[in-house]
Amino acid sequence: MPGEKTVEDDFILFPSLSGGGVLVRRSQIIGARPNGVDGAIAYSAAGPALYTSMTTPELARYLGAEIADKR
Repeated sequence: MPGEKTVEDDFILFPSLSGGGVLVRRSQIIGARPNGVDGAIAYSAAGPALYTSMTTPELARYLGAEIADKR
């Protein structure tokens, strides 16, 4: 329905190691990868890389991503 808020429209605050963080719409996150042991880099549809102190598995859980079963 028009104007109806969905989970995909929610904002996420990605914390940073230096304090603060970046606020981004959940639906704009298109991927992420580890950034050493201190966190991850998330990629947004708008283009900028988002550095965060969250780990990739933490991001995956927060975004509701399905974890692949490795065999």
